[in-house]
Amino acid sequence: MIDNEGVRAVKAERCMLCGSEGMVLYSNLHDRLFGAPGVWSLMECPACQLVWLNPRPISEDIGKLYCQYFTHQVVEAPSGALSGLKKSVKESVLRSGFGYPIDGSHTIMGQVLGRIGPLREIVGGGVMWLRGEERGRLLDVGCGNGMFLDRMRQLGWEVAGVEPDAAAVAVAREMLGLEVFQGLLEDAKFPDGHFDAITMNHVIEHVPDPIGTLKACQRVLRPGGKLVVVTPNIESLGRRKFDDAWLHWEPPRHLHIFSPQSLRLAAERAGLRVQEMRTTARTARWIYAASSCIRRDGSLPGGSPGRAGVRMRLQGLAFQAIEHARGGGEEIVMVAGRR
Repeated sequence: MIDNEGVRAVKAERCMLCGSEGMVLYSNLHDRLFGAPGVWSLMECPACQLVWLNPRPISEDIGKLYCQYFTHQVVEAPSGALSGLKKSVKESVLRSGFGYPIDGSHTIMGQVLGRIGPLREIVGGGVMWLRGEERGRLLDVGCGNGMFLDRMRQLGWEVAGVEPDAAAVAVAREMLGLEVFQGLLEDAKFPDGHFDAITMNHVIEHVPDPIGTLKACQRVLRPGGKLVVVTPNIESLGRRKFDDAWLHWEPPRHLHIFSPQSLRLAAERAGLRVQEMRTTARTARWIYAASSCIRRDGSLPGGSPGRAGVRMRLQGLAFQAIEHARGGGEEIVMVAGRR
């Protein structure tokens, strides 16, 4: 064990999926977003394309990496005419494209706008592409401050969450009144086959044992239920364009970063049956702006590019359109069920 600027860590030089010895991809990395301590490297498996953090912080010290994290507050929805229009468009697409009976939404507008691929992806991603007719018990693993669960509760789901960050759990419980277990899913003791749907939105890259977490999902998912996992894609156009400045490397919080192939292998090792594996470009515009700032400045305090200039916004839109058309999106979307 080593002391990495106040974070205890252990060397992680072999791939957790296949045991191959990794090759150094990048070294001498610092936290570019929230100022967590430590100096890190990223390793890459030549066999299965998994990338991982080296050294790896021990479980007891992982919380030190999240002291300034963004899930410690609830962000209020913006107001104004433009925000109202965006909400109307979103709700109309949810009704027509995903089967949620939302009062006041416009069926015809939703049918028309739902044909626009990038817009449908953005709106669908807001509900993790779960459909209204699938509503039942929903578990969000790594639920953060609970804003996603609060929205799904409003749409008719019976919701519960799991989150290890005490500050984020306090927000979810006290401000939103949600049922959230503080800790890991493996310790939550939910009954077998209890949930109709489980979501993991940008979570699996944060957990020390991805296969163990997926096994825990498999146990509490009912037969015929659906697990939806969204995680960064190391084969994305953004990764190729921005190289070490790509936002989604996010050392030291991202412990494992997947390709579609390595994520499929992890799911199969956990006893899951993969039903769908694809990528989405829904966040490409934002990733373009954030990664551009990291390349230019070497850091991005707070993790958000803020108000981008007109030129960068246009470049981001073009980048998103290209990525949507060509594939290789910034995120992997995996849908899986029990075998």
